[in-house]
Amino acid sequence: MFSFLYNRLYKKVILILLALFISIPYIDEVPYPLILDVPKSKDIKISNEWKNLKYPCFKVETLSGNWLSDYSGYFHIHDYEHFRLNPGLYFGKEIKDYTEKKVLTGYSPEKYSLIQPIDKCVKREIKNTDTHDNVFFILGEFNKEICDLHTPNIQSKCKSSHIVQSCSFSKTGSMTGINQCTIGLFGLFDLENVGLSIVPLKYFEFFEDENDVFNYIWFKGRKLSY
Repeated sequence: MFSFLYNRLYKKVILILLALFISIPYIDEVPYPLILDVPKSKDIKISNEWKNLKYPCFKVETLSGNWLSDYSGYFHIHDYEHFRLNPGLYFGKEIKDYTEKKVLTGYSPEKYSLIQPIDKCVKREIKNTDTHDNVFFILGEFNKEICDLHTPNIQSKCKSSHIVQSCSFSKTGSMTGINQCTIGLFGLFDLENVGLSIVPLKYFEFFEDENDVFNYIWFKGRKLSY
């Protein structure tokens, strides 16, 4: 009986070792590390240029999506679903003019741009302060090579880059949708005609949390190191 159990256990161990051996060539395809060290708030390094920034400097998609949708239409971007998550890939290509454009022309025209010059956004009035708390949190820093990778056509080098969570919370308790917060990758660029500006590179879906984002950054950095 003992010999029978021993043989079964021995076969299982051999099968497990064989499976691990076969999977070794594919380890590079594993997208996330087994242990992730997400930085604590006290350990987060913030670039000097970012310390005085305010909520309007970090443009994200609103719940309705009207502003971003109209903005993409102005530049004749056809794949909106790709653009709304990967805006950095469109700057310098489809989007070559980084100044504000008129959106919502059908009923309430406003000037809008994803790219925010810091000399203007830090002075911009924050809307809906009576009904909403509009806040942002810098979750961490990532390297400039990853920043440049996400906006290859912008014709300017990334000066610094951070992971930012932008949120709008209702003060009245009314429903503001399930996507009250958006996490995005943002970079600082010195752009022709607009100067030092905060540029959104990539947004993450509402069901992705900061762990997913740090995993994504880890994977991109690992790929660049090869």
